[in-house]
This record gives sequence, C-alpha cells and structure tokens, in this order.
Amino acid sequence: MAWMLAALAVAASACGNGAPEPAPTTEPLTADEAETAAYLSERTMELWVVYNAYDLEGLSDFYEEGYWLEEEEQIRRDMTPFESRGITFTAEETSPPRQIEPGRWELTHTARFSGGSVNMRFIYERFDGEWLLTYAEVE
Repeated sequence: MAWMLAALAVAASACGNGAPEPAPTTEPLTADEAETAAYLSERTMELWVVYNAYDLEGLSDFYEEGYWLEEEEQIRRDMTPFESRGITFTAEETSPPRQIEPGRWELTHTARFSGGSVNMRFIYERFDGEWLLTYAEVE
C-alpha cells in the first residue's frame, strides 16, 4: 500500500511552491465568506467523487489551467494504479475552508481507502469568478 500513498503524494504535491502559508485570521466570517467556505467544502467533496470515477477530464475542471497543463500527465500516471485496482477514497473535511489571504482559501481532508488514509491540504484561488485548485499536498 505504500506505493499508493507515494503515487497520491506525487499527484497532489505538484501544485504550488510549498511555501508556508500565513496564519489564518480568527475573526468571524462575513456572510459572503461563509458562502464561499460552504461552496469550497462542497466543491472539494465533488472533487473526490470525480477522482473516484477516474475521470481526468472532469478532474481538470477543478484545477487552474496552468497547473493542469503542467501536471496532467503525472496525475494520469499516478491515478492508474488506483483505477486498475478499483481503489476509491472516502473523504471527510478535517479543517473547514479558511481564508489565508484575500482570494486564497485553504482546507484539509482526510481520505480513507482500503489499507490506509491520507491527509490532504488544498488551496483554492479565484480566477474570473471561479474557484480553482492551485495547490494540493499530502500532509
């Protein structure tokens, strides 16, 4: 099962430069921020559904275009072992979306599969009104 975690790590670590993020604010969310947080929670759960269907074309809709162009082939290679063995993930949000800076939101999930689990960190940014994944890593 270690190879599966390694494959997921490679697929997920491709986005961003790995720089630490600033500490989150502790102020209550505004109505707009609460709406954004709810949307990103739902969107990330949808990402897992698409990943579990091994749908690369559908998965690309979640990613910023430049990131997807750089990482599509690696994600395809990393997904192959999961697809060939019919392995799917059951995800749960372990840290709700929080704004880490204007226009950038972070959340974390734990994804369980037969044989283990993985903790994922996701960062979304807004592009032309659409929230797209710009960073993902295995924690």
